[in-house]
Amino acid sequence: MQRETPIVVVNDISKTFEIRGRPPIHALRHVTNHVDKGEVLVVIGPSGSGKSTFLRALNGLEPIDSGSIVIDGVELTDPKTDLNRLRRGVGMVFQHFNLFQHKTALENITMPQMVVLKRSQKEAEEIGHGLLDRVGIGDRGDNYPSELSGGQQQRVAIARSLAMTPKVMLFDEVTSALDPETVGGVLDLMKELAADGTTMVVVTHEMGFAREAGDRVTFMDEGKIIEEGTPEEVFDNPRQDRTQLFLSQII
Repeated sequence: MQRETPIVVVNDISKTFEIRGRPPIHALRHVTNHVDKGEVLVVIGPSGSGKSTFLRALNGLEPIDSGSIVIDGVELTDPKTDLNRLRRGVGMVFQHFNLFQHKTALENITMPQMVVLKRSQKEAEEIGHGLLDRVGIGDRGDNYPSELSGGQQQRVAIARSLAMTPKVMLFDEVTSALDPETVGGVLDLMKELAADGTTMVVVTHEMGFAREAGDRVTFMDEGKIIEEGTPEEVFDNPRQDRTQLFLSQII
């Protein structure tokens, strides 16, 4: 049986940040990876290891210096590629929600659909109400972000991304700005999305989530992939000394 082409193919990408008066920061060093359709790839590692840079590179928010990224057959790194069009198929949920403060929860979900996908207001609102129900806050559609808890705001941000019917969902440390009481609810929602077959790349420091929801775990350090495997392989039998040291300090 022929293996299906991965929906995301990352080949030998590198990224260096030049900071005046300081040594260059090699955020990514020849990183190669892939994501299959319906797969949950979890990326872990210490601060400054290149995890978020890797994730931001996947939708063109961080231009790379070399290598290539192909998403659903379209090369993101080709100068002729329409990045805005490509990003419609790549949902991203950020650490700090990035909601429009002057729009209600429902408006935050409906407006991008109407502007980008040209859906009618009626259709966009129907989808928005359905997604608010799905993420567990169906009764908060008329509330503004300032009237919502951090966990509720993050649920709105996830619903907003889902409304664009993305092929891939990217999550960048989405629980790190939340208080401990709301972290579990957001992680449970992400587990539900994973169980539903949503293709996801998740940068996180939540090792329990990585173990439970990840199909594959990538450990990064100093801009490189140090180790990769199933959650059982990486957490229970890490091969590399650096992985063993990292896990011993946080588990």
